[in-house]
Amino acid sequence: MQSIAIMASLLMFLNVTLLMILVPGGPIENRDFKHLKGVVFWGFNLFLIILGIASFIVCYLLLVSHSYAVLTGQILAGLYFIVYMIDLAGVFPKSPTKMSRTLMLIEIINISMAVFLFLVLTAMDRVL
Repeated sequence: MQSIAIMASLLMFLNVTLLMILVPGGPIENRDFKHLKGVVFWGFNLFLIILGIASFIVCYLLLVSHSYAVLTGQILAGLYFIVYMIDLAGVFPKSPTKMSRTLMLIEIINISMAVFLFLVLTAMDRVL
């Protein structure tokens, strides 16, 4: 049981780490979002910051086998999946700058990791 919790915590940590390297203006995310209104831009960034902080908290909660860790982790995995899917589908955030191949590849990897995280957490929930 503890090995599944460690794997789930590690997957959650990898998800949040891969999200953090996609900071706009960073080495991978080179699209221009200046056209987004302040409320939309900062609202989305606030959502991503909260997603990241919550992920770090769930990493810890999974390790200590907290009762809400699995459900919370599944919700976060679903949110990661949605964030990357709407970006890859071109729904939001839209940018006049085209998505680079590197960014697209990393987002596809992140989607796969979010699905894998969800499956591991579901398996962990069944073991409990």
